[in-house]
Amino acid sequence: MPVEMMQTHSRVAQVTDPVRVAASLRPLLERHADDCERQRRIVAPVMAALQESGLFHITAPRRAGGPGHRLITHIETVAELAKGCVGTAWAYGLLSGITGTALALPPSATELLFRSGDELFCSASALTGKAVAVAGGYRVSGRWGYGSGCLHADWALNGVMVDTAQGGEAAMAFLDLRDAACRIEDNWHVAGMAGSGSNMIVAEDLFVPDALILWTGRAPSADLLLTMAGLEPRDRWPMEPLFPLGVLAPMLGAASALLEGVTQAMAGRPVVGWTYASQAGSEGLVGLMGRAAMEIDSAWLHIRRAAALLDDSAQQRVLTGYDKAQIQADCGYAMELLRAAGNRLMDVAGPSAFALASPLQRIWRDLNVGTRHNALNAPLSIELYGRAIAGMPSNIRLLPDIAPAPAWATA
Repeated sequence: MPVEMMQTHSRVAQVTDPVRVAASLRPLLERHADDCERQRRIVAPVMAALQESGLFHITAPRRAGGPGHRLITHIETVAELAKGCVGTAWAYGLLSGITGTALALPPSATELLFRSGDELFCSASALTGKAVAVAGGYRVSGRWGYGSGCLHADWALNGVMVDTAQGGEAAMAFLDLRDAACRIEDNWHVAGMAGSGSNMIVAEDLFVPDALILWTGRAPSADLLLTMAGLEPRDRWPMEPLFPLGVLAPMLGAASALLEGVTQAMAGRPVVGWTYASQAGSEGLVGLMGRAAMEIDSAWLHIRRAAALLDDSAQQRVLTGYDKAQIQADCGYAMELLRAAGNRLMDVAGPSAFALASPLQRIWRDLNVGTRHNALNAPLSIELYGRAIAGMPSNIRLLPDIAPAPAWATA
């Protein structure tokens, strides 16, 4: 392993079975889910339990003392937490994913970022900040929306355009949220996903050292990463598919929680005005539940295929633009399936499920808002896949090259 990559963080936790740990926390998250929505953040008892569990470090590389879990394990962990509280799981997913990214950096960065070892990181990647070079670093100003988890983060890894002689260059800058030059603007007032705390991050003339600027266009190529010794699987995960896979994970858990709640209640819930002894006596309602279950199963199949491209294929070969277009389409289509499943399940649950006292309506609102994240727009993601197959230009800025299409599509 190259010397510059060697590092350890004594406070990084080793969690061998994070999905099991997440499942053990579900009752706690369920008890506080309403509070999470009202307070629009992970509530204190839940945050303390997550920190104590070590789950924030599950994607930390082994060289940093972490377990270096696979991407699919992170997705499964977030989904399991979402069965208890969707908003908490969404914020957790971003915080744990970006914290793992920070822990994977060379010591020149981690020695500045990790002072106690307990630091957490959020991110808003839109290039809505501006960086101007000064002695030793950059002065950064900007406003970044949808900073999920920012109320619990010490740092934010946000997108900036850096003033250069050539005009502007895209980069990501680590912003110290504890600095007086940073603040969180409380503007996250929404119909669903309130608990994610996705507020506005604001920086005004914040100094960022050179070592805490990550240049988007200067990272080692995927070809080079395949030849470098001492790297871990997460080092070869391509950047473009990580975000859609990350924000989709809570939706898998939300839909699964709805399925559980509706199915468990069917045998004891009457169908007012109809002749069935209970919902379970109706073949139509049972069929709706079965179709929803199949849609959730199908969403998981698409996401497992997508995650395998990063966990397995990217460790052996460079992923093509077509591969990445397929991952985007897998995520967008899975979102469409999950939302449809949730709506179908609420049709089964009936009007009483929309009472504010019912947890089902909160989960359903979270699912309907979360599945509309613009990075996972289902029609546009599926259009992208069609464009890749047909050899047409990309329709997404993050992935301008979606070639080559498979041989059968161009024959």
